[in-house]
Amino acid sequence: MSTEGLFQIVSMGRTLYGKKPELVVQDAARLFSIPEPQARRLLLKGWVIKDQLASAQALKYRAGLHNIGLRVKVYPAGRFDNLQLIARIQVAQRRSAQGSKSDRSEGRGTHAPVIEDKSRNPAVHGQQSRARRQPAVSSKGAALRAVRPFNASDGMEHLFRDDKTFSPAGISAAGEVILGLIPAAVLPGIFILLLGFCVYGAGYALWQIPLAVWQGELNGVVVALSLVAAAFCIVVLLLVSPYFRPLRDLQSKPGMRALSRSESRELLRLLELLSTSLGLPKVQRVWIVPDARVFSAPSFSQVVSQVLPLHLGLAGVVALPGREALALVARAMGLYCGRVNGFLAWLVLGGGSRLESMQWALENERSAVCNSGRPSGLQKPVHRLLVICGHFLLPLIERLDNLHRALTSRAARYLEARADLYAAGAIGSEVFAKFAQRWHRLVHADLLVAEINRDALLLGQCLENIPAAVQWTLEKLDRETCKAIELAMAQASDPWDSGQAADDTRISAISQQRLPAQITRAFSLRDFFCDLDGLARAVSLASAGPDCQVVPNRQLLSSNSGVQEAVDVLDVYFNRLPPHTLLPLERPAAEQVKGMDLQATIDWLRGKLIELRGLREQRQGLLGCLVAMQLGAALIRAKVQISPQDYSLESTSLTAAQEMAAVKRSELEETERQLQKVYAIFYQRLCLAIALMPSKAQQSAQCHLRQLSAYEPLAPHLEQLAGYSKSLALLARHLTPEMVERELVKKYLALSARTLNALQVIVGSSETLKAQDLHSILDIKAKSDLPRHHREMRAALQAMESRCRYANSVIMQGYRVQLGTLLIPCLEQEQQLGVKPLRLLRTV
Repeated sequence: MSTEGLFQIVSMGRTLYGKKPELVVQDAARLFSIPEPQARRLLLKGWVIKDQLASAQALKYRAGLHNIGLRVKVYPAGRFDNLQLIARIQVAQRRSAQGSKSDRSEGRGTHAPVIEDKSRNPAVHGQQSRARRQPAVSSKGAALRAVRPFNASDGMEHLFRDDKTFSPAGISAAGEVILGLIPAAVLPGIFILLLGFCVYGAGYALWQIPLAVWQGELNGVVVALSLVAAAFCIVVLLLVSPYFRPLRDLQSKPGMRALSRSESRELLRLLELLSTSLGLPKVQRVWIVPDARVFSAPSFSQVVSQVLPLHLGLAGVVALPGREALALVARAMGLYCGRVNGFLAWLVLGGGSRLESMQWALENERSAVCNSGRPSGLQKPVHRLLVICGHFLLPLIERLDNLHRALTSRAARYLEARADLYAAGAIGSEVFAKFAQRWHRLVHADLLVAEINRDALLLGQCLENIPAAVQWTLEKLDRETCKAIELAMAQASDPWDSGQAADDTRISAISQQRLPAQITRAFSLRDFFCDLDGLARAVSLASAGPDCQVVPNRQLLSSNSGVQEAVDVLDVYFNRLPPHTLLPLERPAAEQVKGMDLQATIDWLRGKLIELRGLREQRQGLLGCLVAMQLGAALIRAKVQISPQDYSLESTSLTAAQEMAAVKRSELEETERQLQKVYAIFYQRLCLAIALMPSKAQQSAQCHLRQLSAYEPLAPHLEQLAGYSKSLALLARHLTPEMVERELVKKYLALSARTLNALQVIVGSSETLKAQDLHSILDIKAKSDLPRHHREMRAALQAMESRCRYANSVIMQGYRVQLGTLLIPCLEQEQQLGVKPLRLLRTV
């Protein structure tokens, strides 16, 4: 039977946010009428739940499984096989059993404490030959005793083994490299030939015009054909040009920035010693990112010179021991170790990354003439042409990616194994299995935090400290999740993704090498940063963007399932554009708009989505500028010397600052009026759906609507808190050592405390809000006492800023839960009426 057009449902080994695994197993057992032990297999990553499904059936199954809390994906039929997964699980179980026996043997051979693994207990094992056991025990005991804590008074050289026993030459294979270079060069060869054809074709077409003039045969047909041919070649050239952009530009993302020397303590020196010990390339520059990935994306010249950039994930620095964090660094640098091997890795890994970047650019309407996706002026027609043509190229790019993977699979596996050996050389092959387990858990925690932060971004919020959130999530993983992650290690990793943790096959290959550890001391990489927490907060905020509100980690990480459900409902109802403030509970005043029915209202909103997104972005930008200008004007009035650029001003003139603030205020008021008009139509849509409900459902919806109206007295105070939090952050950032802003700081602290107290009074006087437990959550002791010293004053500003942000986010979170509860029956009513919904708006 042909499987073309059929699909399979595959488990991702994870539950949706806020769902407990045991509850998902119970629901799955009821859904499929199977015992719970059998349903527990559905939590295995890569487990095929249903196969040979039509498209409609696959979507129906996926929706049903998502409803019970299991995260699944749809793949073409036959891509995954449960028999292969079961075989890999058996291999993992045998490896785990062998590891436990080895642990017991090692415990008998040494009395020294093991820093990296505290779970081993001394025990007498088996009835084996003493002659066979003693050499292995003594050698392993010596290796374990070598891992001892690092003293800060010792030099960094004492972190590494004195006698260099790791030889990079021992893990190179000339035959593998030569056989891998030829197929790896096919993909870049295709693009180079296409580039040459386009350049030659455009030049040849344009040459026909002067040639016709020389021969006396110039006419309109020759000119038209020449220009059309040249234009075609130029369009093709612009379409393929993203492939030739530097890989650093293609892989750059918000939050990534270079680490300065003032932010680290001898980190480059430590990396230099690591390179010397393992024979790795030198680190040219360190780029920091908030997540857990550690990778290198060098250019061709950097590969040749063997001086590479390093992208260091701060989540890995915070969550892993220093030896294991350096093992990830060694693996990332080991991929490109040696000019020939590095060139092979540059072709194999870089080629796939470039195709993925091209695909992302075409899917998100990016082009060579406008990489931001927002063309202006003469860019618009060319940009639109490239976007339209790019959609037709997407299937071709996917086929090129499949071709590249088919040709370079052997080379990719070789590079993957070679990089693993460098990681094992850093920590020793004996502990590589335990390291791989922690690596898998770190990747899992990183994915969970990324999903939480992505959902928060839809509401204009972001995590305060992403690395700390990853560390907290890693420490809070329950036993069932850890067991599922360990079983998922049987799933083969993707060799073209250097960030994927080692699977069982890779672990078995490393365990046979018996490589000694080059890093012999236990330490924390955190000690090599001057202010890691401040740095983590800075890159976390930069990764979210300036229009997001920073929210404490505990609030987003501890949210219940109702918050997640509300986020999903708001995402659908407002087409990924939910209001950042309270929804206006007033219908529009214009008679023409007020007289529309439900379908006409939705159609009107559909035509305003692009404008709504622009208004939201404009409002956030104007609000930030206005707050900065007002604070700058207040500082100028207090005769404080400021830098105008820090406060969005052009000069230090008080009159000019007040005029600019007045202009921004009028622009902000006009933008907010336009936003209120659009969101008033959303409220009209809500009212029309309620009016069409049955009487019982209508009464329930009206009750929820009254609960929403209880939040309206909080609106002005929430707006003030948002402005105060931004002002306090600016004050703390630019606070002078002499504290000349003392009186202004006192004023803003007092205003913030007064607003917080007003919020508590309003919430305490409302029975509806007290029933939602907002009063106990907002029990914040806001103090306005002014410290005397610079550090304490900055800490007081930051503490008050955190209180303002926390109060604002708690109230908005409770409001969104109530709004989502109201919108669920409205969406169901629209579906029952067969109303054409809003189309999904493409986001960037």
